[in-house]
Amino acid sequence: MTTLPNYEAVKRAQELAAKMGFRQDPQFAPLINLFPGQVTTEVAMPQKPTKAPVLRLDALGREIDEHGNVVNITKPSNLSTLKVNINKQKKDAFQILKPELDVDPESNPHFDARMGINKDKLLRPKRMSFQFVEEGKWSKEAEMLKLKSQFGEARAKEQKAKQAQLAKAKAAPDINPNLIEVSERVIIKEKPKDEIPEVEWWDRPLLHSGTYGEVNDGAIDEGKVKIEKINIYVEHPRPIEPPAEPAPPPPQPLKLTKKEQKKLRTQRRVAKEKDKQEMIRQGLVEPPKPKVKMSNLMKVLGAEATQDPTKLEREIRTAAAEREQAHVDRNIARKLTPAERREKKERKLFDDPNTMETIVSVYKTNDLSHKKTQYLVDVNAKENRLTGCAVISEGINVVVAEGGKKSIKRYGNLMLRRIDWAAAVNDDEDEEEDEEDKPMNKCVLVWQGSVAKPSFTRFSIHHCMTEAAARKVFADAGVGHYWDLAVNFAED
Repeated sequence: MTTLPNYEAVKRAQELAAKMGFRQDPQFAPLINLFPGQVTTEVAMPQKPTKAPVLRLDALGREIDEHGNVVNITKPSNLSTLKVNINKQKKDAFQILKPELDVDPESNPHFDARMGINKDKLLRPKRMSFQFVEEGKWSKEAEMLKLKSQFGEARAKEQKAKQAQLAKAKAAPDINPNLIEVSERVIIKEKPKDEIPEVEWWDRPLLHSGTYGEVNDGAIDEGKVKIEKINIYVEHPRPIEPPAEPAPPPPQPLKLTKKEQKKLRTQRRVAKEKDKQEMIRQGLVEPPKPKVKMSNLMKVLGAEATQDPTKLEREIRTAAAEREQAHVDRNIARKLTPAERREKKERKLFDDPNTMETIVSVYKTNDLSHKKTQYLVDVNAKENRLTGCAVISEGINVVVAEGGKKSIKRYGNLMLRRIDWAAAVNDDEDEEEDEEDKPMNKCVLVWQGSVAKPSFTRFSIHHCMTEAAARKVFADAGVGHYWDLAVNFAED
């Protein structure tokens, strides 16, 4: 009994007996007190046995004490430490909750479980985003609550509707403040109107006296009118365009970045889809049919696909062909007609003909005698719908082009880049004259600017023997200074 294993066994027996309450029984005292030095003196002292507790119940079966009060019994906590129970507690603690739907889909008569939301599946939570409050929302709600408290709910709605109608009637047309052009007020002085003449100029040649004195109540004798002046022709006065500057560009709206444009487009599409879903939910719009294909046949239809596979496959292929044909029809309806295609191409290549501005370019070149170069200069001007002229004289050649901004840009690219002026010379002249004495042929832009209206009606090429004859071509069009600019131009 004095060995270490026996000592450990007796010690464990003492601890177990102390936990189980056998310490109070005098029969077990000798066993526990085998090693009196290892236990406390309280354990060895005998105690009187306690009375067995009495169980008292009321009429409802609840336990009560001796005074008749209900005894609250706490449930014993689970002291089990098995691995199965521990895993179960962890699973209950970290259970993934499925998102709750705002409206039960099954309550909707138009709900289709094959294409709608499956409540048994885990839904991906919606990404949080900014929900901006519209201007005036809280003030409208506060006003509505005030009306409800004062008049009641039904009367408040009527008052609100009347106020909305009055505000709509009094409100001015909606104007975006960003589109209002802020500038100084310009006072335009009106041109004084001409006095009304005594006789209109178209009536004076027909009257013998040259006045309206012979006209009585809108009638006149045939003898007092020059009949020989009247003929079958109708004289139309030459239309004169009013002098006006080009209109200023309209105010531009606020510029948005690519990210902001994409965000607004997404918000519009989301709002449109919400409206569509709301209409379907209310039964105003028929829900779209499920898009069944051969690849997702079993996934969408399930058991229905096995009842009559041949009929189902025929229906699916027919629906797919109808969708494809509808796609083709939409593309054909959106396709431009030949006239619209030509108009679109003209808008892309040329400026608006109603614009008041005309761009003029004056070019100067040393030699324009080569036939190929003359053909390029002439044909490209006509294809770009330019007016002007090309004057070829001895020692100096001037080309003037008038037209829109896009056409002038393409024509300038031809004159300054595309044509190789050094090679565009006649071979006969190269053999007769020495190349060293003759300067290299090139083309330069003398002047470019805008004018109120074009000076030429079409583009033409003129061959002149002298500089005086060349200048007369420009003087006849009222732009003789173009020739002077080219002659006096000195390249830096």
